[in-house]
Amino acid sequence: MMHCWKSCSVNRKYHFFRLFTISSLIALLVFLFIYVVIQTTTSGQLKDNHAITFFIIFILLYPLHKFCHLLPLKSAFAHINMKIEWYFYILPIIQLKVYTPVSKTQYSLALVFPFIIINALLITILFLFPSYRHYIAILLSYHIGLCTPDLKFIKTLLSSPSGAFVEENENGYEILINK
Repeated sequence: MMHCWKSCSVNRKYHFFRLFTISSLIALLVFLFIYVVIQTTTSGQLKDNHAITFFIIFILLYPLHKFCHLLPLKSAFAHINMKIEWYFYILPIIQLKVYTPVSKTQYSLALVFPFIIINALLITILFLFPSYRHYIAILLSYHIGLCTPDLKFIKTLLSSPSGAFVEENENGYEILINK
C-alpha cells in the first residue's frame, strides 16, 4: 500500500512564465560566465560560416532534450503521455507525463540524463572546434536554461525518503512511499 508523501503542483507553484523567466535569466548568466571563461582561455579566430547549422541545432536541441528524458524511463513507455502546448503562438512546449509510479532513482536519472549527456557532448564539441566557441557557448547556456525546471524538481526529490516512487498527474507530481 502506498500513500502520498508530498504532492507538488507544478502549475500552481511554478507558473510557465515564472519558470520561463528564471530559466532565461539562468541561461543568460551562464552564457556570460561561459563566454568570458572561454574567451580568456582560448585563442584563435572565431568563424561564422556555419550559422545555418547552428540554427538547426538550436531548434533541435529542445526535442533532443525531451527525448533524452525518455531513455531512462524505457520500462514505463506504455504509461508516458506526450502533449504539445503552444506559447506566444510560436513556442512549442513538449510535456511528458508518466502515469505510473516510477522509482525515485529512475525518475531522478531521467531528470538529470539530458543535463549530463547533452552538456558533455557540447563541451566535447567545444574542445574539438574552438573557433566556433561562441556558437557552442550559446547552445550550452540555452541547454542549461532548459534544464532549470528539471534541476528544481531534483532538489525536491533529494529530500524525499529513499525507496520513494514518483507519479505524475494533471497538476504535477506525487511522491509516494510504502506504508
